[in-house]
Amino acid sequence: MTHPPDTDPSYDAPIEPELGALLGVFALHGFIESLLDEDDGGMDVSYFERKILVWLDRPKRLGTLAREMNVLPSTMTTGADQLEARGLVVRERDPDDRRAWLLKLTDDGADCRAAMVVMARTLLCETLGLTAEELTSFARTSVKIHRNIQKHMTC
Repeated sequence: MTHPPDTDPSYDAPIEPELGALLGVFALHGFIESLLDEDDGGMDVSYFERKILVWLDRPKRLGTLAREMNVLPSTMTTGADQLEARGLVVRERDPDDRRAWLLKLTDDGADCRAAMVVMARTLLCETLGLTAEELTSFARTSVKIHRNIQKHMTC
């Protein structure tokens, strides 16, 4: 008995590399977000707050973070306010421009971000089966993708 191609588990139709890449990106994003939502290591931070913590690798101006994350400055201010209320970030004057403010991780915020690094490593290496070398290569490609998207967003 033959199965139609869409129901036959052994049917492996060729897919264009471009669409295969998109399918992988969609699946990876959805998978990681669902796992982080299920078990955020007790961090109790929202999706947007997690993104801020990821981007906050060093003290940054809110406007810089907003541009990097492709969000409105008012959205960034709200997220920063929420993280500040939890004690994960603080605002400090920019020593290079006293009119500006920097958002900086507190010790608790740095601990939270470090826990996210461990969770990301577990998800990407153990769950998805990437080696350390593959993870490094994937990270380089992902950063390149982000930078190129940023260039197009500012045009």
